[in-house]
This record gives sequence, structure tokens and C-alpha cells, in this order.
Amino acid sequence: MDFSRIPNFRELRDNKAGYDTRYKLDTSHPLYNDPLVDLREPEFGFEDASSYYSKPNPMTGEKLPGVPDAPLVRLDIAKRLKRINFFLLNDLDVNEALGAPARLKIDDALRPAEVQKFAYERAWPNVLKKANPDLSDEELTGLLPKFVAKPNLNTPTPHLTGGAVDVKLINVDTNEPFDRGHSRGSIKGSATPDFYENYQVNWEESDIEELAPKEVKREVLIGRRVLYFAMVKIGGLNVNPDEIWHYGKGDPLSEYVSGSRRPYYGIAKLPEWYENEMRALQK
Repeated sequence: MDFSRIPNFRELRDNKAGYDTRYKLDTSHPLYNDPLVDLREPEFGFEDASSYYSKPNPMTGEKLPGVPDAPLVRLDIAKRLKRINFFLLNDLDVNEALGAPARLKIDDALRPAEVQKFAYERAWPNVLKKANPDLSDEELTGLLPKFVAKPNLNTPTPHLTGGAVDVKLINVDTNEPFDRGHSRGSIKGSATPDFYENYQVNWEESDIEELAPKEVKREVLIGRRVLYFAMVKIGGLNVNPDEIWHYGKGDPLSEYVSGSRRPYYGIAKLPEWYENEMRALQK
């Protein structure tokens, strides 16, 4: 199998601003009311899936109050992730390319509006300032949308819809993540899917802010390509042009990337049990 270069996403990055209000939601789409499901259910097979902000993590240092550890996604997304995981675990070309069978780890899925607001206003600014202490307030404001969507209770940004997930590629033999070549909070471009593909060798061909190393670890390069191939080609999901780990379908960002211009997932209605758990955790 040909795990070829990840495409150059410069044009998509250049035109990404405003994607969240650019298209009208397609309420006639058959998946518009697709239900939410928990990825930890046996039928999907993601026992260690989690909600990132529900437990201590590098972003916040501690779990956020009121965030249940319930990785919810739309049913169609769950089915696609199951298909992707089966491919990674069983495909001989994946095993040969990576030197081990792989699987998906779901790091985040649905985020309630309150969590998205915290991530945008507090968590990510803190991480970016810590990693890049010379950033001015103006520079920080400009960078934030590259790392986290600005919350808007009237706008279906990806994680509010249940149509998007953040993932890792895990080495089954060691149960550790494959190295994806990105440092948390870095603004040097390494989060972008195409960073290590050397499109940025010619500055006129790329917007990436720093040249990729001439000698790229094979694990990083191949691991990214395998992940992208599995998520996009096998699962039919779309990558965030700013984040190698973020994939989705049906939300406005994903349908901007796909070119369909027809998002069909709006802000997900939380199950009653989830809202009750949120309230209980806030006490």
C-alpha cells in the first residue's frame, strides 16, 4: 500500500478564517439528527477513549469541574472510527510500514460549550505563553484560532457538534503513542499535517513558519502518513489543516476542507444523563 505524501494544505489554511459562519447548515441531510453515542461501548471497541478535559492533563494541570469523562460522537463518526481501527490493527502494510500493528486512541470528542470557552479563553493562552514567552497579546490573539476554535453558542464549531475527534496512533506492541514530532504549544508549524513533507523548503510554496528538519525520523514521517491515510482514505474523515490529530465529518470545518460546503451537524443536544452528570460534578 502506498502511504504517499500528505497534501499541501497551505491554501486551506490561507482561507480557513470564517469557515464556521460561511455555510448554511443542511437540515435536510439524513444525518442531521444523527444520535450521540459513547465510544467506550463494546460495539465500537474504544475502551480507553476519553474526554480530554475530564482528567488531569498538560493543558490545565487538572481536570475541569463539570466535565464528564464520556467521549461522545455522532453514530456515523463512531462507525467510521471502528472501520479505521480495524484497518490499522489488521492491515499487513500498516504493520510493515510502522514495524508494529497500530490502533487509534481517542483523546477527545464532544466538548460542551463551557469547556470550549475555557479552552479558548484560559487553557490554550496559558500553554502558548508558557511555550512562547515572548508572544505579545496581539500575536497570541492571532495564533489562538490555529489551536482551538473560538466558542460561539450559535455556531457549530467542530467539537461542539460531536462530529470531530482528536486522535493518537498507538503502537500495539508497546501500548505507547508513535512519535508524531510535535511539541505541545509549539508555533513552529509542527502541528500542521504537512509539516514534514518539505513543501516549506520553497518559501513561496508554503506558509509554514519554520523549515522542517532535513533528517526526519522515519517513525514521525511514516506514522503521520499512515494516520492520515487511515482517517481520510479508509474512514472518509477530513483533517484540520492546522492539526495532524484532528479529524471530522459533517461539521463546518470538515465540510470546508472536503469542499462540499454542506455541513449537516449542528451543535449537539446533550443527553439528559450527561447534563445531570455535568451538574453533579460542579457541586
